[in-house]
Amino acid sequence: MIGLASIAGDSLLRQLLISGRVRDPDLERVLTVARRVLLDWACGANASGGELVAFFGALAEQCFLNEYVFAESDDERAAIARIAATLGERAQGGGEILPEWLLATAAYRPLHALAGADALLARAWPEPIERLLTLQVREPREEQAIRAALPALTPIADRVSRAVQAQYEENPYPRWIMTAPAGQPIAIDDDIRRKFPLAPYRPRGAAATLDILVAGCGTGAHPIETCRRYAGARVLALDLSRTSLAYAARKTRALALPIEYAQADILALGGLGRSFDVIEASGSLQCLADPAAGWRVLLGLLEPGGLMLLGLYSRRARADINAARTQIAQCGYGGTADGIRRFRQDAMAWADGTPGKSATRLGDFYAMSGCRDLLFHVQEYQHDLPQIAAFIAAERLAFLGFELDIRVLHAYAAENPDDPAMIDLDRWHRFEAANPATFVGMYQFWVQKT
Repeated sequence: MIGLASIAGDSLLRQLLISGRVRDPDLERVLTVARRVLLDWACGANASGGELVAFFGALAEQCFLNEYVFAESDDERAAIARIAATLGERAQGGGEILPEWLLATAAYRPLHALAGADALLARAWPEPIERLLTLQVREPREEQAIRAALPALTPIADRVSRAVQAQYEENPYPRWIMTAPAGQPIAIDDDIRRKFPLAPYRPRGAAATLDILVAGCGTGAHPIETCRRYAGARVLALDLSRTSLAYAARKTRALALPIEYAQADILALGGLGRSFDVIEASGSLQCLADPAAGWRVLLGLLEPGGLMLLGLYSRRARADINAARTQIAQCGYGGTADGIRRFRQDAMAWADGTPGKSATRLGDFYAMSGCRDLLFHVQEYQHDLPQIAAFIAAERLAFLGFELDIRVLHAYAAENPDDPAMIDLDRWHRFEAANPATFVGMYQFWVQKT
């Protein structure tokens, strides 16, 4: 406890734990040990721990934010099951509840799943536990009510779509806490011209409103950012997962933004009966067995001269992630929570240079939903630039440019002075071949409908 007390008093560390996911393997190991100390206190093995309530509360928040991705042993699971059962009985029966029981349970399992969880809300608790109850009971209850009321605009009949839906109902992605500070909204023409000053862009002109479709909005960070960025934005945000949509809607209500959320399958949107000035599909088309089919459906909803932002995975840039997936398949890790936890511990122990090791340095590796999305996804289509160029040509779209780090753009420009607009996809293909990590996130690019 002496060693733990030395870090528990660090207010900056506590703020880190409640503000976002820890993404450092060494700190994760320290926190995993700290959680075991908390469990021992709850089991009566430690005589004291009350002075660490603020730290343990922050640790439990971190565990909820990363969806309990830390390693846990069989004896930890057995101990927390006993504590949670006692906690549930006392909550329903009005008996005494020790704070350490609640803190330990919240560090291993979400409190909203506990029998009698709602009865906990009527009791008086120290501030760290009140925060936990809001995060793990009040907000999930609000999301449950939202989930039940969400409209469904299309059926979800496609086999692959249903499998993807099931994944994101169980593990909504991404889990986020805070958005970036909002800036002054700008006109879409100004934004495109700033990003792609030499691209063959035809300005849309001034308009009071800008109708935007976000196809595959996940948990809402993307449509919120888009709605805040553009002047006059009215956003329809769609997703397969009602659980993801409920999280998005709760967050959006707090910001009072004009975003409409609904459940829908991209493949079934042809009969929507609406059209849009801008459509964004970043990370959703690769969840289809045939991304080109979904892309064509979305183009049918785009106004002439409308803009589309796409995010597609690069086969070349995902090579090391694919190597990690090969290891997963060979070793038989399942896509369950326990399987993901076992894989993560093994992968963090791999020697540098092991195929797939780079996946452990990505932010998504440090959350249950993120790791599942990154390495255990039920459906992920990967592209290359010749495929994308062929589709753009066939659909007579104007390619406007990639959203990339300025250093990458400068490197490309230096090597390709004959392409000042930076829109030659053949040249980009050669550049990527020489620099395989260029699109390690995604191919993020804009096109305009002619």
